[in-house]
Amino acid sequence: MTILAARERRIEIQLPVEVRGQDLAGGAVREEARSLNISGGGMCFECWRGVAPGSRVVLRIALPPALRKHFGGHTEYRVKAVVCRSVRLDPAREFSIGVRFLEEVGE
Repeated sequence: MTILAARERRIEIQLPVEVRGQDLAGGAVREEARSLNISGGGMCFECWRGVAPGSRVVLRIALPPALRKHFGGHTEYRVKAVVCRSVRLDPAREFSIGVRFLEEVGE
């Protein structure tokens, strides 16, 4: 069981996240982002390129040493996700993107 099993509880934590998918214009996205919070069912992160709701992304989440025991000692968690929300409240700021986890990606 991992820390991500607690679906209803969000943990505010900033973790490095690599995002791969397509941006709002259909172009390829491969961007380093940072998480704002994470739960058993998904996460919210900030990145400079918007991703359309309904889009599929692959995330690579870097795990700090304190969390690795919840993930079998792995240094990162790779997961496919669907974008549920993509909002940019200020043009000078990053997009806030909320995703729901779909399935873990094997090594």
